[in-house]
Amino acid sequence: MNKFEKILLTIFFIEIFVGGGGRLIDFGFLSIRQVLFIGLILTFIYRIINEKAYFNKEINTFIRFNPITIGIYMLLGWFIISAVIGFFNGNPPSIIVMDFLRVSFFAAFFPLAYYVSEDRFSKRQIITLLKCSSLFIAIFTVLIALLGKTIFGANFELYKEFWKQFMNDDLLFRKSHSVFYKSQFYLLLGWIISLNDILTKRYSKMDIFIILLGAISIFWSDTRGFSIALMVSVFMILIIEVKIFTDPIKGLTNKMKAMSRNPQIIKQIIVLLAITISVPFLYQYMTMERFGQSTTSSNSEVNNEEIEDTSVGARVEFLLDSKDILLGNPIAFIFGEGYGTSIAGRLEGIEMSFLDIWVEQGAVGLSIWLFLCLLVIYNYYQAYKLGVKIKTIDRSLLGAFIGVLLLLTNINPFINNPIGITFFLLMLIFSLNIKKVTGK
Repeated sequence: MNKFEKILLTIFFIEIFVGGGGRLIDFGFLSIRQVLFIGLILTFIYRIINEKAYFNKEINTFIRFNPITIGIYMLLGWFIISAVIGFFNGNPPSIIVMDFLRVSFFAAFFPLAYYVSEDRFSKRQIITLLKCSSLFIAIFTVLIALLGKTIFGANFELYKEFWKQFMNDDLLFRKSHSVFYKSQFYLLLGWIISLNDILTKRYSKMDIFIILLGAISIFWSDTRGFSIALMVSVFMILIIEVKIFTDPIKGLTNKMKAMSRNPQIIKQIIVLLAITISVPFLYQYMTMERFGQSTTSSNSEVNNEEIEDTSVGARVEFLLDSKDILLGNPIAFIFGEGYGTSIAGRLEGIEMSFLDIWVEQGAVGLSIWLFLCLLVIYNYYQAYKLGVKIKTIDRSLLGAFIGVLLLLTNINPFINNPIGITFFLLMLIFSLNIKKVTGK
């Protein structure tokens, strides 16, 4: 791996982690994210050609066939079929192209599968970039929200329009004058990793700052899915920790006694309980801050607070319309309606990712997605059963993968766009690399 490739990968990951929707910098009709994506593919192809590694599976990952590679090829092929189905169904061509280009980011798997390894661009380097990016996002969003709530509170609309000139729609302002930034997805991921590092006493000062500032940023984002995803992620990490700790111990009673004497597990249980108890309160607060409240009186003495949660209403509409689309046509149920399909009158911004995938790509496409998701968990489990030590960082990543990617994406769409796809690809590669240690 040469210096240019290392710099390219560093810029690629930093842009993914902090670049929001990827259109903060444009080169004509191409965004900086698309330029980096194309550059990564071309650089990798040049390496294959330069080293004449056409049939060398150690370098040419395009021919390195395994369950994950086969799944990626199947998914990319089905993306093309879904685009064709969309054209035949008369869906808007511009939306079809946009949907296809968004998920074509899966092709980044092939260069990343080569470059991401302990002797080239290591997992630790990626996590360091992620933590630095998380801290930057936390400081950035907290400062913008703080200024909006204080100095510019009286002229908030002008303040909001000022930022829109630079950030487009990547910075979403709430009624509470707080902000939601798309890259807070990676802030949440970094927060979970830093939390577990602190609980296992493997932390640095950066982890402490991420926890403190990240908590404020996540709280002020008024994104209720974050609190739920955080709770599930911590719960999954706890399950993994308990499983690994108690497996060598025989007997349920002995397992329970050993757990009660383990300070790390006790701390994780306390943190999980604290998060679980706080989630309902956070959810209610974020709902009130995000949608506001109106007061109506049923009589002269009693006032009832009513909040119109338009977000939940929209999801119910998506669910009902999707049910009609899928159950009303057996062919659509199996093969999908193709890219560019309108759900409840909306062509984009469908906030329930797996439902969106099912409607557009059918049960076939959804099955391929789920197959790849299960491969991540299966590879880690197989490695563990064969005696590989699952390190703290892998436990954090695996718990976050289930909570942040698989759960959160059904509340806020991440898994079928480059932000979530990159995390998905990294987890596929990490799980593949850790399974390679076993030689199986």
